[in-house]
This record gives sequence, structure tokens and C-alpha cells, in this order.
Amino acid sequence: MRNPILLGLGLLVANAAHADLGAIPKESGWSGFLLGGVTASSHESNFYAGGDSKSRIDNLGSPESESELAPLINADIRYTFADTRTQVFLGNLIQDAVRFDFTQQFGIRQEMGDKGIVAGSLVFNVMPVELWSDPYATGVDRSSTDAKSKGVRFAWDKIWGSNFNGSITTREVELDEEHSGQQYDQRHGTSYAPVLNRNGKIHDMELSYQWHFGDGQVLEPAILYKQAKLDGSAESFKNTGLQLTYAKRGPQWSFVSNGYLGKRDYDEVNPLFGQRADANEMVLTGTFFWHSLLGIKDLTGVITASYNQADSDIDFYDTRTSALSTGLLYNF
Repeated sequence: MRNPILLGLGLLVANAAHADLGAIPKESGWSGFLLGGVTASSHESNFYAGGDSKSRIDNLGSPESESELAPLINADIRYTFADTRTQVFLGNLIQDAVRFDFTQQFGIRQEMGDKGIVAGSLVFNVMPVELWSDPYATGVDRSSTDAKSKGVRFAWDKIWGSNFNGSITTREVELDEEHSGQQYDQRHGTSYAPVLNRNGKIHDMELSYQWHFGDGQVLEPAILYKQAKLDGSAESFKNTGLQLTYAKRGPQWSFVSNGYLGKRDYDEVNPLFGQRADANEMVLTGTFFWHSLLGIKDLTGVITASYNQADSDIDFYDTRTSALSTGLLYNF
């Protein structure tokens, strides 16, 4: 299933400039962050049904532009057992946010001396993504449905004491009501709906490397690979991409940016269009932090600007999003 748009924009790297990128604290106790604010966005997608997206389309052409104002809420809660170098966590971890990954997790991390930190967790989306149950339906009001995902992840940070980090994630994606292509089948007497089914499994792999420079600077390139084995063969795809993250922390302000370029290749032709929906993807984000806001040591002001696009060989699949987020981040 495509992650069509709005990946929790504004949550992204809000904690990246606030810790040693995933290090387990030396003392036992609670730690983490709370983030609250608002996100204003403009998006183009024929699949995303959130915000004020129009329920009716007249043809299978390019998507129209829509706007949305949404609350910005995120949290990461951890408890550390310093004696055993073990940490239990719930939420969006620092090392994930830096890598532009918004998956929520519940799991455990274990430091293995100079061999790095391994973690196992359950992954899930707290708030389901709202999609059109039949995005291809034309001339009628389309109904929306929730897309939920759940799965497991294994991660290894600072592999064998190096600056390499890796993770493997597998998850099940399920739409409450999946009716893709059913209206088209009814009108044309075809049987295309089964190959357009968006339910199924998605597997992600990532390998990154961190360079630490003077003045609190970090540069982290990453290779990302995703394979979607969905019930619909025309919706199944392979995704490869390169990501570059730059972070700089200062005593008064910090900055984190992400750039991503990727290629998505579908397994089969979409029968409604007679070709594959292969796409080139791009994401750019920048987040600025102002520390000790209002003289409060653990309070930080956050502003994020972001843009992403996917240019598909099928215009109907094109997506674009631009967003501006602002909020308050409290560390504890």
C-alpha cells in the first residue's frame, strides 16, 4: 500500500537535536519528550481522504490541491535500568525520528558493551491513515476507510562498535473496507478489483552511517529498501532510496534537515491505466529548534518546513505535500 501523504508531518526530527542519538542514559529512571503544536499543509493525492479532501472526482486524472490544519502531537517515554544497560520504550525513538521514520513502537533495547545496542519492538500506527475505500470511483461521493498497520522490528545501533546502524521491519497493513476498482468492474464488466487490493505485508530494511564533526554536527547517509507484498499484484512494489540527514546542535538553537530520493517500481501493470505506476520520489525537510524557551530549561520551540512529491508514470498516482508545523517540545 502506498503511504500516500502526510506522514505525520512536523513530528519528524523534533528530538534529533536533543540527545546522543539513541544512547542509553547512565542513570536509572524515566526520560523522553512531549511535543504539541499544529500543522498546516497543502496536499495533492487521489488516495488520501483526510482533511477537507474532496470525496467526488469526475475522472482518473491528476489530483487536485487540498489543504488541512491538524494538531501536532507526539511523545517518547522511556525507562532505563542502568545496572543492566536495558531500556524499555514507548513512542517515537530519537534514532528513528532522525531517519524520518514516524513509526510508533513498544519494545526493549539492550546495550551490549562495545558491540552496540540491539532492540526488538512491536510497531504500529496510533492514528490510522484515512484513505478512500475505492479511490478509482468517479461521479459519486467516495467513502473513506481507515488503514492500520502492525508488525515487528529488529534494530542494531552502532553495529559491533562502529557508526553503522541497521534495522529490519515487517508489518501487516489492513484497510477496514477495501473496495479498489469495484465501481469500475461494475460499470465495465471487468474483474480488476483483486489485483488492486491494498491489504498485505510490507518489509523495510535500512542501513545508515553517522559521521560526527566538531561544533555538535552530525551527518548520516542511509540506504533504504522497501518491499510491499500486497494481495493486489498491481499494488505490490519495491522501493529503493537514499537519504541524507544533517544535524547541528548549539547551546541556544539547533537545526536538523533531511533529504530523500527514491524510486518505486510496481510488480505489474495497473489494468485501469494499462501501465505500471512506477514513480520517482523526493522529500525535503528542515526543523529549527530554539532552546530554553521563555527561560525554561527543558522547553524548546520547534518550527518545521517540509515538502514531498512522487511523480508517477500514471498521473492519477502523483502526490505532493508542503507543510509548515510549529509546536512546543518538553524534555524530561
